[in-house]
Amino acid sequence: MSERTHLPKAIIQRDALSWFFWTLPIGAALLCAWFLLHDFIFAGPTITIYFQDAQGLQVQNSMVKYRGINIGEVESLKLNDKAQYVIVRARLDRSARNIARQGAAFWIVRPELKLGQISGLQTIVSGSYVAAQPGTGDPTNVFTGVAEEPITPLPGIIITLLSDDLDSIEDQSKVFYRGIQVGEVTDFRLGDNARYIVVHARIREDYVPLVRTDTQFWNAGGINAHLGLFSGLNISAESADTLVSGGLAFATPEHYGPPATNGTIFYVNAKEDPAWENWNPILKLGATPEEKKMKTAWPQLNPQ
Repeated sequence: MSERTHLPKAIIQRDALSWFFWTLPIGAALLCAWFLLHDFIFAGPTITIYFQDAQGLQVQNSMVKYRGINIGEVESLKLNDKAQYVIVRARLDRSARNIARQGAAFWIVRPELKLGQISGLQTIVSGSYVAAQPGTGDPTNVFTGVAEEPITPLPGIIITLLSDDLDSIEDQSKVFYRGIQVGEVTDFRLGDNARYIVVHARIREDYVPLVRTDTQFWNAGGINAHLGLFSGLNISAESADTLVSGGLAFATPEHYGPPATNGTIFYVNAKEDPAWENWNPILKLGATPEEKKMKTAWPQLNPQ
């Protein structure tokens, strides 16, 4: 018994490195918790967009953008069952969750060269991306993509122009009065009887008084050449834009008729009549947005 009482006792000491091994599972648990918070709590909704063509998009590389900033990322690309559409799934940031509402529009921005217009040059470096326009309806996560950026309607009137030939007129071709843009083409189609091209153009609100029922329109694209007996050869163009992208121009006689309204129909002449150059009507225009801002900022500019 006496020998057992004098046996040495074990001394237990904690190794300083033992705490290091405990940090590994704790760190892994915290990392998993972070991924769960990021993917299910802090992240925004996952949306599905159906496109006719998703050329240029790449999984986890193409972004979703609004007002020039990244608001999401493309997560997957695949065809639908009948191979009619490309199904694009994208995860939006939490801050952009209110964009995913009924009425929202999504389109792909890629480098594009049109007649007289180049767009999407920045995507040559950054790659194609999905652009967004917020909706105002109820929340939803399924959308049908559009081919191009929707045009924001501007105040004014829509008139109908009948032309024998489309020539160089296209969507967004400009409408000029004395060389100043006062409107733009919104769409065109072949008429019901196939005799005319039906072109719809918007005249901006400030310039609506310029258009009367007896206003004359003509195709302003290209170069106009006039040979006079004494004046010689005179070559001119409505503007530098119309040389490439085409456009329309009009003139109103001095003794003008009633103002045009929505749906008023005009015929587009192939070229300008020299007599129209002398028309110089006095027409009261509305204040432009810039003038309205100036009058608000500087009340002394308002007539007493």
